[in-house]
Amino acid sequence: MRLVSLLLCLGLAACDAAGPGFRGAERVVSRVEGSTFTLRIRGDMAEAIRTSPEAFPLFRTVARRAAIAAQVKTGCRADWVQGDPAMMLIGLACEGRRPPKIPKARRDLYCDLSAFTLRDGIGSGALACQRV
Repeated sequence: MRLVSLLLCLGLAACDAAGPGFRGAERVVSRVEGSTFTLRIRGDMAEAIRTSPEAFPLFRTVARRAAIAAQVKTGCRADWVQGDPAMMLIGLACEGRRPPKIPKARRDLYCDLSAFTLRDGIGSGALACQRV
């Protein structure tokens, strides 16, 4: 049973299906500082899906890397990044135009897991969350 769960998690960890509004957009793979992203660009917005396995990545670190990837692939300036460490939307300011408005965000919690330990197959750790 553990093997099936592990295989399912690994399969889903590398999923890069396009999100709403980006279906049919060209898929571009980009690597920045050890993170791999699948980018899709529509007009002045980009979708970045992190496909590289990373243990408990911080949003701000992954968002910075995704913004760099989008800037390199489009030649535009990444003005804002919204989402979570797995999937992000990036607002682009291209050719002197203003970036799009940030989509109205839901009230989400962003959590970081620290001090994670595994004993006899049972994991425990400290979870620090903040409402954004």
